[in-house]
Amino acid sequence: MTEIAQLFESALQQNRASLLRKAALNTVARMPATMTLRELLQSEAGASIRELTIRELAEALGSVVSSKRPRRVVAPAAESAAEPEESREARIFRQILEAVTDGPLTIGQLAKHIDVDITELRGYLTWMKKNGRIASSGRARATRYFPVPV
Repeated sequence: MTEIAQLFESALQQNRASLLRKAALNTVARMPATMTLRELLQSEAGASIRELTIRELAEALGSVVSSKRPRRVVAPAAESAAEPEESREARIFRQILEAVTDGPLTIGQLAKHIDVDITELRGYLTWMKKNGRIASSGRARATRYFPVPV
C-alpha cells in the first residue's frame, strides 16, 4: 500500500513540475521585450524559470524576439513569390505526418524525432486522431501512431 502511495506521490510531483515548466515557458514567451532578466527572475515565476534548461529558455526567448520583430514591407510584385510563414502548430503537424510515413512510431519515438515535449505531442496526436489524419494501434506504451490512408 505504501508503494502505491509513493508511486502516486511521485507521479503528482512529476506532473506538477511539468506544469510549472510550461507556466515558466509561457511567462517567458509572453514577457515584454523590454523586461530585464533580473525582473523576470524576481517575478512570481522566477523559481520555475530557474528550473528551465538553456535550450528551453532559448526557445522561449526566440519566440519573444521573433514575435516582437517588426515585419518587412513587401512590394506587391514580390508578395506573390514570397511564401507565408508557417505557424509552429502547422510545422509540428507536418513533422508528425512526415515522421509516421516511414512506419508506425510510439509517442516517445515521435517526441525524439520532432523534438517536442511528450505532453504537448499528446495533444497534437489526440487532435489529429479526432480529425482522421492519423490512427493508432496498441495500448499503453505499445501504442503506435501511423498515417490514415487518404
